[in-house]
Amino acid sequence: MDNEPLELVVGRSLVAYCLKYDVPVEMVIEILEDQKVLPMIRGKATEYNAVAALQSILNRVEWQVNKLNPNPQPNRPDEDIEIIHRRTKVSIVVESKNAVRGSMTTGKRCNIKQPHFKVKSHRSRSNLSMAETSNDRYAEDCWDILITNTANAIIKGNTQGSDFELVDKDAIADILKAFYGVSTEKELIAAASQDWRFVLPTDIAEDGFIPRTPAVLLEGDPNWRSLDDLQSCLEQIVRNKTQGRNSG
Repeated sequence: MDNEPLELVVGRSLVAYCLKYDVPVEMVIEILEDQKVLPMIRGKATEYNAVAALQSILNRVEWQVNKLNPNPQPNRPDEDIEIIHRRTKVSIVVESKNAVRGSMTTGKRCNIKQPHFKVKSHRSRSNLSMAETSNDRYAEDCWDILITNTANAIIKGNTQGSDFELVDKDAIADILKAFYGVSTEKELIAAASQDWRFVLPTDIAEDGFIPRTPAVLLEGDPNWRSLDDLQSCLEQIVRNKTQGRNSG
């Protein structure tokens, strides 16, 4: 069993899943690729990919990365990921968000006159608690860190086929290939999927709230940083929380 090919293990689990939830096995791929279903799956996949990225860069002796699956609570945001500093037991909440699909742009037609993309950082429009208000933004203290990657931003939105199409306005694909040092679309998608960026919500907040779709510069962003800078940032958060704990 332990030496079985992954395809067989996954296939057996998928069939069992379909039988459990009365999903027609022969239609499961079509269901998964439905344009109403796929965004939810990709959003959940981003959470797990973010956990893997964090685990790959943080020292496991010092840091513990947990994928959270809490039941949604009224008036509380979901919490995707928790990073625990093992020595102090300080807990750091990390939220993963996909980039806005197709939002990568050269900036030629925007207020921001350089390549950038946007991150979908607001509550779902289907959230009934927001039905009578225009405030679907999250407060800046909902999470300690917000994380994303560029993959969704380079994929064109509102396409008809099941295959991804890349954004191509103003030759942005050529700019991206040069930036990542790749030559094919497949390589570009793979590189963008590994291009993780993080930000402290307080650094981009406006009047105490995270913007609905904050912009991220492709290069030289003053707030959004690569994971190479994450550990020093986490250490500062731990110091701040420890001081607050001691003073309290």
